[in-house]
Amino acid sequence: MDVSTLSASREEILRLRARVVALEKATLAALELVLRIRPEELDLLLEKSRKQLEVSYLDADFAADITQPHERAFLSSEVERQMRSLQSEMGFPQGIPSAEEG
Repeated sequence: MDVSTLSASREEILRLRARVVALEKATLAALELVLRIRPEELDLLLEKSRKQLEVSYLDADFAADITQPHERAFLSSEVERQMRSLQSEMGFPQGIPSAEEG
């Protein structure tokens, strides 16, 4: 595989995407384990985390490197969408399916 043809910015984007995929797979494995052990607690934990993250990204003290209000609003709504999608995949009632793939 010849990666020398990739630009530095494209290489960085692909590395970040690979990191996200690896983290998603590890997270899903951990969530599946908790789902088997204590499903009622996982449901509550996911909902609590979703609400907390959604609100946190609107607070200027959270992730201080993100200074633009429209970026914070985007992150807040994206956290909401992603967490609802995860809840849907796991069969929880608060979930909302997402058409996103890959």
